[in-house]
Amino acid sequence: MTGQAQLARPLTGLLAADVISTTGTEMTAVALPWFVLVSTGSPTRMGAVLAAEFVGMSVLGLWGGRAATLLGSWRMMLASDLARAVLIALIPILYWAGALSFPLLLVVGCVVGAFFPGYSSAQRLVLAGLVQDDELRLTRAGGLMNSVNETASFVGPAFGGALVALIGAANVLVVDAASYLCAFLLVLILVPAAEKPDGDGDGGVVEGLRYLFRHRVLRRQLIGLGFIEIGWAAMIATLPVLALHHGGPTMAGWLIAAYGAGSVIGGLISTRAKATGGTTAAWALLGIAGSSWLLLLPVPVAVKTVAVGLDGVCSGLFFPRFFAALTTGTPAGLRARVMTSVNIAISLPGPVGFLGAGILTQHAGTAVPSLLLVGGAATVGALVTASARG
Repeated sequence: MTGQAQLARPLTGLLAADVISTTGTEMTAVALPWFVLVSTGSPTRMGAVLAAEFVGMSVLGLWGGRAATLLGSWRMMLASDLARAVLIALIPILYWAGALSFPLLLVVGCVVGAFFPGYSSAQRLVLAGLVQDDELRLTRAGGLMNSVNETASFVGPAFGGALVALIGAANVLVVDAASYLCAFLLVLILVPAAEKPDGDGDGGVVEGLRYLFRHRVLRRQLIGLGFIEIGWAAMIATLPVLALHHGGPTMAGWLIAAYGAGSVIGGLISTRAKATGGTTAAWALLGIAGSSWLLLLPVPVAVKTVAVGLDGVCSGLFFPRFFAALTTGTPAGLRARVMTSVNIAISLPGPVGFLGAGILTQHAGTAVPSLLLVGGAATVGALVTASARG
């Protein structure tokens, strides 16, 4: 069997699992906040629901690096998919039983978020193993995975918005739970298990954080990416508000889907990368900042999808390059912990964007202040990250 043939089967499994579970997740990204916004009339509560998952990523997700180290990347992916399927299914079950309170919804969202950092780092490490740590091949493979993932991010919100109107938010959550079960089976059947866990299990995420703080360039990059995360989170929290009186859940789905569509394009371009260096990443960062300010233009909501899509294109160009360089540049024994630490560090400021946008919109009665937060945070983040290149 040739090397390409050996790679095809597990890569197909990874990609299929990713696209199915991400489609379900992105459907929920429309269904859950829309449910809260319409049922409570409170953008602040909607922002809190969105923020809960990111709080889980940052706080409870601290164990993810150690878990991925102890279990191994493959087992970490399986455990995460199975646990998230159960947790997401709890929401409609409790709702139908009349036992779903707002605090309980926040708790479930927080616990679901706890699995994302470890899962994301495990997925990238499995992919790195498949391409044998070749940075250029990993950039291209990462671009392909990004495109597949963001295809789901494009289809999921659009389909989710339509399904919310058709069958209701609770049933959409059932579909999301089923998508995690499908992903679990695909990885179990098609992706080979690692021969042994990654590393010795000592130190957990703390060792990963120490590694990050010892590297000045990487430390500054993460600070910049944290600001970009605030801008992205504020944008995601503002889009349903823009659609509330201009097309309803269907328009909300299309606005969020535009980001996924743009990321598909950026990821596909990354699959054709000729080198790992160059200025592409820096230009992509500036594009993220510039596209954020376009959302303030006085144009119909449907036209704003262009700005959201451009943001996605630039993200699809930057992140495969960033994570490929990070993965191959990190000692093998520390990768699970460092990758999880990076995912946590980037997602940690996300609740600031979600809650900030919700509070600003509710008190101002307009989306303009939250859009200023989007543009300002993205610009600061892009400048800091680009200047950190060493």
